[in-house]
Amino acid sequence: MTQPESFRSFQHMDQLGFRLDPVRRGKKIFALRPAGVAFSVDYQWQGKTYTLDEYFVRSFVLGFLVLKDDHMVLEKYFHESGPNSRFLSNSVAKSILSVMIGRAIESGRIESVNDRVIRYLPDLAQSGYEDTTIKNLLEMSSGVKFDEAYLNPDSEIGRFGQALLQGTQSFRGFAATIKPKRAPGTQFEYQSVNSEVLGLILERATGKPLHQYLEENLWSKIGVERDAFLYRGPRQTDECAFGCFNATARDYARFGLMALHGGQLNGARIVSDAWMHESTTPSAAFLKPSAANGNIGYAYQWWIPAGTEGAFMAMGIYGQMIYVNPRRNVVIVQTSAWKLPDEDASWAESVAVMGTIARKLE
Repeated sequence: MTQPESFRSFQHMDQLGFRLDPVRRGKKIFALRPAGVAFSVDYQWQGKTYTLDEYFVRSFVLGFLVLKDDHMVLEKYFHESGPNSRFLSNSVAKSILSVMIGRAIESGRIESVNDRVIRYLPDLAQSGYEDTTIKNLLEMSSGVKFDEAYLNPDSEIGRFGQALLQGTQSFRGFAATIKPKRAPGTQFEYQSVNSEVLGLILERATGKPLHQYLEENLWSKIGVERDAFLYRGPRQTDECAFGCFNATARDYARFGLMALHGGQLNGARIVSDAWMHESTTPSAAFLKPSAANGNIGYAYQWWIPAGTEGAFMAMGIYGQMIYVNPRRNVVIVQTSAWKLPDEDASWAESVAVMGTIARKLE
């Protein structure tokens, strides 16, 4: 997870000895057409002007793709990556999971976002999830005690990562040990374990392993070019729902186009436009963008930058992003290998870059 190894590992997770859960593509590919016109833009950041090429270096970019409608106006790869490289998404996978929860609700597998977690996972009744709803999980307001301090091996996310890599404990068993911290639905606190519990609920409600449900209800339908995969340690018995998805930049862009078009692409309806709107609209004051949260809010596993254009983003540590701007019909994909997992200034610069690109493509 650190440079310089991450320049290679983030595009070759399937070569590192993990157990792989395949997510296979369908037969009908949705074509992404080249724009045929060179694209460039300068952007302002902290009182200085930079070029995109300078940004790619500053942000340790591996792959960068810009779509206007279904035209590729910019596609760049670095550090020996290319169009066929399957990049680690980290928490971008959470936004994919959000769409799948919507699919399960609309198909009747899950009754409502207001269902309690223990309706589907009764073995969590003695944990901090006893009174938590699916909506609380989606909005990262579960109220449980879980510290997402990535660089502290003794934090909950540190021990959770060890469970992923070494199978020291099943994810289900880990969730059962979680303690309550505050009343659910009262405060935002980003916690990857909430997304894993969503994945466990999805598997219980649908009766299918996560990778199979993803394949049947998303990946085989939206016209992707390549199979994707999830990874986990060989001894981890539960599939990873919170950040282990790997796919090409072009296929992440197709997922972004599906979201841009209100839940449909390639002649397939994945979720309703109503779900996409609900899942990308903060429902409580503590979830809306404000100066206190760096001018970026949160909804159902999607990040919501401040502004009036209705943009929303999937974001993962070390600089993974899918930016969707429905007003301007723009989708931007970035895969990176930052030095540190979670840097406020780097997130803010990336959001500024993507907003600048979208405005240039009016």
